[in-house]
Amino acid sequence: MKILVLGIGSIGGFFGGYLQDSGADVTFLVRPKRKALLLKNNLKIISPLGDLDLVPNIILSNELKPIYDIILISCKTYDLDQAIKDLKGINGKGIIIPFLNGFNHMNKLDREFGSENVIGGVAHISSTINSHGAIEHFSEFKRITFGDRKKNQNYDLLSFYNICKKAKFDVTLSKDITLDLWKKWVFIATVAGATTLFNCPLGEISNHAVGKKTLANLYDECKSIAKFKGFTISDFETENILKNIMTPGSLIKASMLRDVEKKGFTEHEEIFGDLISEAEKFNFDCPILKACYLRMKIYRENLN
Repeated sequence: MKILVLGIGSIGGFFGGYLQDSGADVTFLVRPKRKALLLKNNLKIISPLGDLDLVPNIILSNELKPIYDIILISCKTYDLDQAIKDLKGINGKGIIIPFLNGFNHMNKLDREFGSENVIGGVAHISSTINSHGAIEHFSEFKRITFGDRKKNQNYDLLSFYNICKKAKFDVTLSKDITLDLWKKWVFIATVAGATTLFNCPLGEISNHAVGKKTLANLYDECKSIAKFKGFTISDFETENILKNIMTPGSLIKASMLRDVEKKGFTEHEEIFGDLISEAEKFNFDCPILKACYLRMKIYRENLN
């Protein structure tokens, strides 16, 4: 099975790197600038799983051929339009699994490649690209989840799942990937919202009673929006999630806060803005989520 990974950043580079390390046939589709860095420095991953220093198989978009069985999309959501252009060379072949935040990217990919070829995907990981170009993995989270939205048993998808099981990360073949996409959206909106609003890791927020209350209320706002859309997160799962994000001393930051610290672009429109738009369809007010969105709107307006 031939696997193409679009992007070799903190998600695609991490999971693609460990797939390559496990013996999988992996190729990374990159831009010229990134190719030059990789040819010079290799793909380096720093992780509790064990550090890697790999020579990746890399190609540019003009070299792409329709020979891949699985295509993983791991770019930022605001780069999706360019990613779609870069993938023209697959010419309709292969199963596409995007690991992007939010939900509206699924509609765009369906229009471009056909819903029968687009699988739902979720990545749970805390990682970033450091100043030396290496991928740093920070926490025990290291899971990808994917599944057919039509709940069919796709042979290639099962084969890919079995390949992933040989790698050092965790993998789940979902029976309800649309629900999983919404769960991830609720989770990332809470973590990204809180850490960017207060400009600190989760542990500093949960050191205060009012911080814990704010985290719980923000999660409840986001969870309520999902419920309006027909996707219910159980009280048991909610309790476990809140327990995890309120871990004392936690150094976990959302990737959005890391992007802010680097003075880079962020996915606030796709994570906060789109979720607020869904809430407005049901006349549901979400004041904490709106405060998070406003904070990032102001950040973007002042970004040089």
